[in-house]
Formats: sequence, C-alpha cells, structure tokens
Amino acid sequence: MNKIQRALCTLPLVAAACGNAGIPHPTALDLGEPTPAKKTAIRADDDMPFIDEIPSAEETVPANPSLFANKLVGDRTVHRFTGSFSKSHLILTQEVHARAGSLIIVDYTLEDGDVATKLRVTHDIGTERVLRVRELRGKRELPSSAAAFDQLMARTAFVPDDNQAQIAKAKGTCLVGDQQLECETTDYRVKIGEQTATFSVSRSADGREVAGEISDAAGKVIYKAELIESRAGLPAGVASR
Repeated sequence: MNKIQRALCTLPLVAAACGNAGIPHPTALDLGEPTPAKKTAIRADDDMPFIDEIPSAEETVPANPSLFANKLVGDRTVHRFTGSFSKSHLILTQEVHARAGSLIIVDYTLEDGDVATKLRVTHDIGTERVLRVRELRGKRELPSSAAAFDQLMARTAFVPDDNQAQIAKAKGTCLVGDQQLECETTDYRVKIGEQTATFSVSRSADGREVAGEISDAAGKVIYKAELIESRAGLPAGVASR
C-alpha cells in the first residue's frame, strides 16, 4: 500500500473499502499476522453472551497495538459525510459499549435523514476481527451479520480509482464541533475515472484525522468526511462526576 492509499484508508468511511472490512476507525496500521487471543476462544458470530462471561479476564495489549487497543468504554466519535457521492448527508456515530479481556463491543449508528440503523459489533481487540453483530431496534438485540456491518460502512465509502502524487501541505486550524484545533492539511492528486480530483486530509497535532475531502477540478465536493464530535470515556473503576 503506497503513502497516498494509506492516507485514503485512514478516513473512517473508506477503511471498509480498503480491504480492511470491520475496521471503521480512522487510523491505518500495519498489523502483520494476527495474534490469536489467549484469554478467549470465540467462534465468529457466536450467540453466547461472551462479554458477560469474562468480566475478570486479564487484558493484554499487543506489542503492535490495534485500532482498539486504547479505546475506553464511553469513547464516542461522530462523523458527518457529505458530497455528491451520496444522495443525502450521513452521520456515523461510534461508541464503545463494553470491553472485557480481548473483546470490545462498539455501537455503530448510521443516520440517513430520518432513518437510523444501529449495529452492536463485537471485535477481537488484537486482530480487530468482527466476531458478532447484532442489530439494535429499541431495547431489542436482533441477530445480524458481518456482511450487514460491511454494507453499513460501505455506504459511507468512496475511493478514487488512482492515487497519483502529493501536491501540497499546509498548517492551519480545523473545527471539531465548536473546538478549534491546530491542523496540518495534505493534498493529493487523484483520478476518478478520467477526471482529475484533489484529495485533502487534515490531521490535528496529536495525529488524528479530523477531516477529508475529495473535490473535482471545478471545486465541486465529491466526498467530504468531518469529525464533528469526539468524547473520551473513562478508565474502568473511575466514576463520572
């Protein structure tokens, strides 16, 4: 994977389209060969309530941390997706629901106008693999599948046909909600069919991707992803005030 492809795959919505289905978080790492979880042996999409069965399991962080390694219960991000790639604006909310041993449960809510789809997905922390998917309807959890999760994430995905070169880099500021952050924006020249376009990605000082945009030569926005809310959870045993 070249540098431009890696930049494209860091955006939350294109991660599922970069051959990394089931990893929607806006970071891309070379993880090498997956390391099997030692504390739990779970079959993919198992119906057992396995999070409840291992509340005291020891957590081990892999030497090369996964996207979920430092996530805490209550961690929440909200991304907005706009542009001509979609008929309507989309909002994707990701919130860590539970964590135990080598497992983490994340709630993904995709809002398309008045319609919201919510999936509760269990991942293996070390390999980031999707182990179980449930659809949330009110207070009910209904069986779903990894394919349904991939389809939900694919609705927010857009990947250019060809990534050609980095063309600019500049420092400035970005807005995340009402918070202004110092950012660095990198521009790349990409191709969409025969059309030349510009892909821009903005990163905050701590390395987070907070915005990404693909626009054509006339400036029309084809695809735009923005981090509009970010909230940190609390470590286990720490009570909120």
